[in-house]
Amino acid sequence: MALTATGMGSGLDITNIVKVLVDAEKTPKEAMFNKTEDSIKAKVSAMGTLKSALSTFQDAVKKLQTGDALNQRKISVSSDSFLSATADKTAQAGSYGIKVEQLAVNHKIAGTNVTDPTLPVGEGSLAFDINGESFSVDIAATDSLAAIAKKVNEASDNVGVTATVITSDAGSRLVFSSNKTGEDNQINLTATDTSGTGLTDMFGTGNTTTLQDAKNAVLYIDNQKVTSQTNEVKNAITGVTLNLTDADVAKTTTVKIEQDNDAVKTNVQAFVDAYNSLVTAIDKMSSYDKDKKTAAALQGDSMIRSIESQLRSVASGRITAADGSSIALYDIGIKTDRYGKMSIDDTKLTKALSEEMPNIEALFSTPGQGLANRFYDLADSYVKSRGLIADRETSYTNQQNRLDDQREAFSLKMDQLTARLTKQFNAMDLVVGQLNQQSSGLVDRLNSLPGAVKKS
Repeated sequence: MALTATGMGSGLDITNIVKVLVDAEKTPKEAMFNKTEDSIKAKVSAMGTLKSALSTFQDAVKKLQTGDALNQRKISVSSDSFLSATADKTAQAGSYGIKVEQLAVNHKIAGTNVTDPTLPVGEGSLAFDINGESFSVDIAATDSLAAIAKKVNEASDNVGVTATVITSDAGSRLVFSSNKTGEDNQINLTATDTSGTGLTDMFGTGNTTTLQDAKNAVLYIDNQKVTSQTNEVKNAITGVTLNLTDADVAKTTTVKIEQDNDAVKTNVQAFVDAYNSLVTAIDKMSSYDKDKKTAAALQGDSMIRSIESQLRSVASGRITAADGSSIALYDIGIKTDRYGKMSIDDTKLTKALSEEMPNIEALFSTPGQGLANRFYDLADSYVKSRGLIADRETSYTNQQNRLDDQREAFSLKMDQLTARLTKQFNAMDLVVGQLNQQSSGLVDRLNSLPGAVKKS
């Protein structure tokens, strides 16, 4: 009778024997797979950290690309009762006495008053003209004051008129206001009736009232008269914007403009801090721990070495300013130590700021060769959507896919090995079982022969 239970014939634990044999081949290979996968994951994580560090550095240097952050002005106003002021980098240091005679105001006109604003006015159109631009609205026979105001305000081609219904002791009336101040922005209103005379009676010539004349702002800068259509007066003083808030020609407001060295120092320090943070991040992900004898994920990586080399190259570069002079980071007090970290000599930077403000701007912001532009482009070559880091991440993804395929193929191979060994051992077990049965039968027959003596 054939044996069907594994190991019954030989008495061996075939299942465990097969497992031990398979594990002897599988365990080292799986350990290698796991080590490779852990390495890939560590590199993917490190590459993400590197991309983040480069993006942060890129954001920091972007602020220096235009040069505005490196050539700043601070402005002070002796009193905020009449004006406020801001200055850009083109403003020259100086002090100015300013008197405001008149604020700019917008033009306002109104139609005649009515007792009941809900009643219709008339049928026809209202045409508006402001500073050479015009639009018109059609008025229906059923339109009230509020309906007319709504049509004016919502007109797609409205060139700058706001309509409002005002109710006073005298009644209700439509008021039209120019959205812009100044004498150039007066409202010219023409009423046209297609039925009756209602619109002309309310808005026609002689029936409208000027509630507020359009006026220009009038001010004096060091006793020189300046007229402006708005209360925002730009470049009457080069690089300075004045925002007028009140008028009294008898009062003088002093506006003082100075170089803002402290703000520039803050922006230079922010650049140095961002650079050092990037260098620290690169060092960390490419380091080797001698005590633990472990290497960081990107230790010895060619990309890391390339970034470090390029950073040092840009940082050590010299820029030719517009005046023909040459300037480098060292000239403004920024030096680099043997670990690649930057530091600032405040005394040297202060001197550079007092003497060479335009050149400091040139050092960072000159198109093409300025350090901020070169650092930005360097970082961008790695972090952009199809940059070097994206290529590396694709490579890691491909490595992981190949590893997954190898795992799957190896798993199939181990399943086949398990089946083959199980089959072989079962065949051996069957033979051993059959031999044992034959041996037992032979002994029984020998014992049954005549003259056989059984030992007790």
